[in-house]
Amino acid sequence: MQVRFSDTKSASKEQAPDSRFFTCHVCGDNWLSVKETAHDGAFTITFVHQMGTEPILKRVAHLEDEVLSTDDAVTAWDYFLDDEVIDQEVWFDKLSARRKILKSVCTN
Repeated sequence: MQVRFSDTKSASKEQAPDSRFFTCHVCGDNWLSVKETAHDGAFTITFVHQMGTEPILKRVAHLEDEVLSTDDAVTAWDYFLDDEVIDQEVWFDKLSARRKILKSVCTN
């Protein structure tokens, strides 16, 4: 997954958006991304998938740079099912299963 913030070169830190909402028109998934700055200057971006659907699928990217331009910019990922930390593989399996259901709902 790649997330790019538009016009980041001309935007100051105060003007940069803290959150964004995304929708996939193919599978019907939607997710919210929330960018937060820690006191030590590190950044996290939290992605919450298909809000309002249980269980909550969430993943957190830990970055040293403010802009996430590729997966290589991420120093670590944390994956959650509700508030429980789970393995990456299990998280992606859950997301894939959910997207199959959402896609079938969108196409019918």
